[in-house]
Amino acid sequence: MKTKHLSLILALLSVSLPLFAAEKKSWTDQSVPSLKETYSEYFDSFGISCEYKPWNRNFGELQSEAVRKGLSKHADSITMGNDFKPDTVIGVPWGKTAAQISKEKFTASNGKTIEVPVLNGFTRMDQILKACKDSGLVMRGHVLTWHSQTPEAFFAENYDPKFSGSKIKNLVDKETMTARHEWYIKTVLEHVAEWEKTNNNGKHIVWAWDVVNEALADDAQRNYTGNSQNWLRGSTKDKDKAPKDGGSRWYQIYGSDEFIINAFRFANMYAPADVKLCYNDYNEYMDYNGGWKTSAILHLVDEIRNAPGTRIDVIGMQSHVGDSWPGVKGYENALKRFLDAGLDVHVTEFDIAAKSAASAAKLYGEYFAMLKNYGKKNAGAHKVTNVTVWGISNQESWIGQDGKQYPLLFNREGSEYYPNEAFDAVIQQAKN
Repeated sequence: MKTKHLSLILALLSVSLPLFAAEKKSWTDQSVPSLKETYSEYFDSFGISCEYKPWNRNFGELQSEAVRKGLSKHADSITMGNDFKPDTVIGVPWGKTAAQISKEKFTASNGKTIEVPVLNGFTRMDQILKACKDSGLVMRGHVLTWHSQTPEAFFAENYDPKFSGSKIKNLVDKETMTARHEWYIKTVLEHVAEWEKTNNNGKHIVWAWDVVNEALADDAQRNYTGNSQNWLRGSTKDKDKAPKDGGSRWYQIYGSDEFIINAFRFANMYAPADVKLCYNDYNEYMDYNGGWKTSAILHLVDEIRNAPGTRIDVIGMQSHVGDSWPGVKGYENALKRFLDAGLDVHVTEFDIAAKSAASAAKLYGEYFAMLKNYGKKNAGAHKVTNVTVWGISNQESWIGQDGKQYPLLFNREGSEYYPNEAFDAVIQQAKN
């Protein structure tokens, strides 16, 4: 008799569990919980990254009204995967193509007057800003300064790179590059601000910017020595390589972190005071024996803070975690060090390289159980204020689209999206 009662109770419980993945309901179905609403008591905003129109599909993500409906249901904030990066904004391919030079000239705050390239990406940028406004979304701007996905022409004399192997033979001098850097940041930030003023009553669509992305060396652990500059990307084994191979044209011109300081100074000059300025990096939890990348990031933050005219508000933890590394505890150790340094944290690009749906669900549950402890309910002065998942569906993840990876919270079939087991785990964790 007891066995029958137990079976009946278990059966009733199973009906009440949030098995949205098993029921295969659309992500916009009224019965499917909203991620942003579920986590509103923990984080200021919940984000999902997307593309305006993925290159490998005949329908868009943010471009699609149907997809925007799902994004606005589950996210307060989005991040564009590629459309706000310098190669898209400048409109010159990654490789060796020369940039078109504008008729305009720019005089920088260092007194240098330069020619500037034509920016071809503002039409797409404006389409994205409008799509956000129409859907009630805001966004993190990604990214102003990066060694990758920035045209090689941007670093070369006359915006026309000449190569010897992977080296650019005609890199500009520091003063010219600083002027170009200021012009680019000023032009992009002022364009966004003017669009917001004209089309959105001055209210921000872009509420935060990744000012600098991935400027530290992957092998910083062998070279970080306090005041030394050899913990920067491009300063070690990748010193003379192309960006696609881990090198940095920024470092090849400056040989120091001067360009990073400049970026935060220029962003502070031209961004509204209430827009958050962020340093963003990956493997940001890679820290052993008192050195390596976590410590290098903290050292960089000190360098930025101690420079005149700069502002940094946030550390961005990209958070491309594996099924066994860094582990929730290893991640949490780095997170606490960043918060203790006196800055808020954005989890900017969260996904999991999981080998099965069950593993993804387990790990998502474990990470969100930890992350929510550092949100609004945390008594500390600084918190995790935003969590952004890096992509909508497993079928479009940068980790792999072969059906053997389970990194994200939705599955796509045709043009429809469905919550999966990882989504269920994230929702359930908020209720625990």
